[in-house]
Amino acid sequence: MNRYLVMLSIGPVQSMIAAARRSRDLWSGSWLLSELSKACAKSLANQGATLIFPYVEDNALLDINSEFSVGNKLQVIIEAQSVEELQRIIKQAKVDTKKRFLNEADSALKQLGEASISDIRQQLWDDQKDGYLEIQAAWAKIDENSDNGYKQAVQKVAGALAARKATRDFAPAATNPYDASRMLPKSSLDGAFETVISKSQNKLKQVTRKKLSLSDSEQLDCLGVVKRLGFDDKVEQFTPFTRVTAHAWIQEVLCNHDNLEQVKSIYNELVKLDAATRVRGNKSPETGRSIYQDFAYDAQLLYPYRLDAAIQEWKQVDDAIGDQLKLLKEQLLPIWRKYGEPYSYGAMLLADGDRMGELLDQAKTLDQHQQVTKALSEFAESVADTMRQYNGHCIYAGGDDVLGFVPLDQAYDCSKQLSVSFEKKLAGVSQQLGVAKSPTLSVGLAVCHITTPMSVIRDLAQQSEKNAKGDHIKDNVSKRRNALNLLLSVRSGNDVSVRYQWTDIESLNAFKQWISLYVNKEIPSRVAYNIRDIHLRTNLMAKNDTALREGIRAAELKRMLKQARTAQGDQIDAETIGLIKKRGVDIGLEKLADELIVARWFAAKTQQELGRE
Repeated sequence: MNRYLVMLSIGPVQSMIAAARRSRDLWSGSWLLSELSKACAKSLANQGATLIFPYVEDNALLDINSEFSVGNKLQVIIEAQSVEELQRIIKQAKVDTKKRFLNEADSALKQLGEASISDIRQQLWDDQKDGYLEIQAAWAKIDENSDNGYKQAVQKVAGALAARKATRDFAPAATNPYDASRMLPKSSLDGAFETVISKSQNKLKQVTRKKLSLSDSEQLDCLGVVKRLGFDDKVEQFTPFTRVTAHAWIQEVLCNHDNLEQVKSIYNELVKLDAATRVRGNKSPETGRSIYQDFAYDAQLLYPYRLDAAIQEWKQVDDAIGDQLKLLKEQLLPIWRKYGEPYSYGAMLLADGDRMGELLDQAKTLDQHQQVTKALSEFAESVADTMRQYNGHCIYAGGDDVLGFVPLDQAYDCSKQLSVSFEKKLAGVSQQLGVAKSPTLSVGLAVCHITTPMSVIRDLAQQSEKNAKGDHIKDNVSKRRNALNLLLSVRSGNDVSVRYQWTDIESLNAFKQWISLYVNKEIPSRVAYNIRDIHLRTNLMAKNDTALREGIRAAELKRMLKQARTAQGDQIDAETIGLIKKRGVDIGLEKLADELIVARWFAAKTQQELGRE
């Protein structure tokens, strides 16, 4: 009997996760990719394979729609008499994985209902669902006579899989340039595929539009429909981005207002009329209580511009919904006038482990490799609960990869806790394998408006995570990795990004200090922009005399801080002025301005605190 190390990659990740316009698309795509990976892993386990990644002590974790998340790359050991037998096992795993996708696609079509089936191009639907999955596999025989047989096999397979993915087969998009099925609008989620919606928007049934949450002119391919309608029995796990962004306002303002019960009652009626959705997921396993239970609704209609748009949309379509929306506005108007509306920005968190390759390179045996994957699985299982502690929602946690939504005012603390937890989980196995530095976690936060398409938010989160990794740092390699990057993407201005290594305690404390000052209204919001103005106005002064230019900047900063007044009309405290001036000397006025601008956003709980964008 021969032993083979096998690696599999399941995709396409771009279509599954990155192609998203709504938070539901992002959640469904992430859940689907995990489900497909679990189906593949379970099929291999049932055929006698030894799972390395994912690491599971109970195969029940791989059951359909379990809470256990699995990454799209699998690693197993398969015992087989021949390569032909090995290929049969892998082929069966691919068949079972595809079957899982087809079942979900069929379920989504059933959710659409008989009344809307005629709105779907059935032939194109069938063609697309059969051709979506990309499953690549590579393997190498483990040399039992070598002390490094396992490690050598890992290196061979990793190289072979990378080559296989780079040279995969591409079926022709069309064999006939005049094929009518190709002369259709493209999917709004993934331009590589045509829409399966058969009618123009003005002829589309209203029930179809509602079920698919279609905006004007939006088109969907087969996978897009699955994202909007799939996993119906688990949809309560989905939390809209708006519910996370509005959480602080709901807790601080709405839940303490006399109109709360009326607002909830109207929202409940809107749910019955399919004009709003409930949010029951993100439950604590200990208490069984959702962290959003105090206001278990999507919160989209708590924003004035969203509510006004909904009133316009429904007033000529459904009088019952229009009347309820008007009642909701009557209840919310006095709250908005007194306290302001919820802020319209939230944070997407994307994190990835650092130096994992160095740790895995030290795993020379199957047992050592499983110790690493066990530690990663333990971290991944803890992520959802950690994010709940900070009123966030984990979308995906597989190994050292994390994706989720976090309220702005708690995004920093959540990121820090995830970093601490990751390093703690990996410290033990790192020590056992003799690794000098335990792997760390780099975290990227992207702060975006709620109307920004999810694909754009995710791209910004990836950019932020990449900045946190620090590959752009060329002069000092020690400053790479183990960092937090905060990227603020405001619709009315340029993107602002600040980066801190988790070991840079002085800078992290300064950032937290700025947040505290804004929360307590001890500095005006204008200070940050005035500091940026000083930097820009003096940038071309005394270019050949750095000391003179810095002296001019210091004098201008001192003058501006002395004249500045808080919202209560008070002068800035002398100690605070000292902190700002010292930080300006340490990092320069440009970076100080960016720090203060970003800190102001992370301190806010209502749009009123942010002012106009």
